[in-house]
Amino acid sequence: MEVIKTSDLPVSRPSVFKRILAYQLILALAWSGIGTTFAASATPVVAGDVSVQGDSAAQQNIGRAMQSPEARSSNLPNRNTLQSQPTIVLPDMGDPGGDSLSRVDERKYGEMIMRQIRPDADYSNDLPIYDFLNQMERRLLQAAKKAQLGGANEQGSGAYNFEVFAVKDSSINAFALPGGFIGFHTGLIVNAESDSEVASVMGHETGHVLQRHLARQMDKQGMNTMIALAGVLLGALAASRNPSAAAGLMQGGQALAISNQLSYSRDAEREADRVGFQILDTSGYDVNGAPSFFQRLQKATGIMDHGVPAYVRTHPLTTDRIADMQDRARTVAPRTVPTAVEFYFIKARARMEQSGTTSGMYDLKNQFESLSKQTEPGKQMEGFYGLALIAQRQGKIDQAEVYLQQARNIAHASSAPGSPIQRQSLSLDITSSELALAKGKNEEALQIAQATLKAYPLSYAAGAAMVNAYLKLGRTNDAIAWLKARTRSQANEVVWWGMLSNAYDQAKNVPMRHYALGEKYALEGAWPAAIEQLKIARSSGGSDFYQNSTIDARLREMQRQYQEELREQAKKSPMG
Repeated sequence: MEVIKTSDLPVSRPSVFKRILAYQLILALAWSGIGTTFAASATPVVAGDVSVQGDSAAQQNIGRAMQSPEARSSNLPNRNTLQSQPTIVLPDMGDPGGDSLSRVDERKYGEMIMRQIRPDADYSNDLPIYDFLNQMERRLLQAAKKAQLGGANEQGSGAYNFEVFAVKDSSINAFALPGGFIGFHTGLIVNAESDSEVASVMGHETGHVLQRHLARQMDKQGMNTMIALAGVLLGALAASRNPSAAAGLMQGGQALAISNQLSYSRDAEREADRVGFQILDTSGYDVNGAPSFFQRLQKATGIMDHGVPAYVRTHPLTTDRIADMQDRARTVAPRTVPTAVEFYFIKARARMEQSGTTSGMYDLKNQFESLSKQTEPGKQMEGFYGLALIAQRQGKIDQAEVYLQQARNIAHASSAPGSPIQRQSLSLDITSSELALAKGKNEEALQIAQATLKAYPLSYAAGAAMVNAYLKLGRTNDAIAWLKARTRSQANEVVWWGMLSNAYDQAKNVPMRHYALGEKYALEGAWPAAIEQLKIARSSGGSDFYQNSTIDARLREMQRQYQEELREQAKKSPMG
């Protein structure tokens, strides 16, 4: 797959992504009561949910931000009672935050944050991973609609347009942002043992979004509490770099967080757990995914009660949340839910995304070789596919094809008869198309990409592979026509505007190249650069009346949005 953006931050430098997100999320820090945390290792990321690594009390504490004493509900069915029907429909808990933060405003704030995140080196541009996560979210959202969960069936401006993205970080973490944006660390995917485990985390985060925990928290406690929580979370982030500075940052916000946050964080976590469980059950994933994943995290983190500061003790105990999830799972009749083979290929891609340096790639190759020799087919598939990806990156195309075929053979042998995975795998086919393109077999690459797009019409990876093949074949007009259609239907997708700019460049269409590049910059929050690109497009000549009108209108709109965002940032900034 063509890598749109690859740059790795030195280990010693704190991630720009983490600093930006911690700062921006003053608008959203109470999203889940200092967040639902899925944490076992590596660096902390502060984004509604928190994850940390290590044995120090401060690090353990942040890792416990998902906990909930009293998580056991008296309304749960008896654990020995099996239900042949899905669990009861959960009522909408109401929208007490509606007056404080409308759904339209939620989306606006979420998009502001995403414009800061997308250009960052930690943001993953791996399209098969993006496809995997968003296909899963679509499945979960359909289940939520089927179960008539509150907020899932909203229409028009009230509907959430979910988008799930990956962050290149080996820590186990996931977080929700305003407006339906959900982030997954690659470490969570790598450490999960089934797609149901990933889905259980995504269902929980979807529950936070649908139940409007951000808006409800804003209404309940207001901006002062969110700023206090910002101090706590920024202090947690700083702890990995400067413990003394971290103490100062946390002290100011600690007392207010303790006094105001306790009951709401418990309620929010319980509510997200319950909603997430029902979504998982209705969608057909294994409901044991959540308790099994949390049990493994509990063993990995070794969380203790002693030495825990009060501002983290306000959050639920992991053991109680696990027990609650296990109780719920016992109410569902046992069923066999096999893991899709695609999950193992995505794990390999996630490992590649977080591998970083050249030395990291060397270690990763050894790891893939070890996996390929395991007895479990899933590990073998991950190992051989990972070796194919490494060989592809190293330019050893023939070797990559051999490894890819080995992964495909194991996948076919492991898939149940009649399974769609047996006939086709998105990751395998995308890599096949890329390898064919690398060998100059452009027509073959195009045919594979087109067949994959037909099978997965919503796939970003398949669309990008097809466009790359078009451009290699000199079929620039075909590429432009397809990309123009995509930018009309998916105007907020950076990938299409970037590729459209490249296509116009190949077609020697200077004004439209700058116009498309301006749209890309705007989505990345680079407003001055975006405005400059549209000015260049307008003055370069060669565009017709319709194109000039489009450029003029967008230029005025971008200037307006830029000024509005500056005012919004000045109003909400703790520094202002």
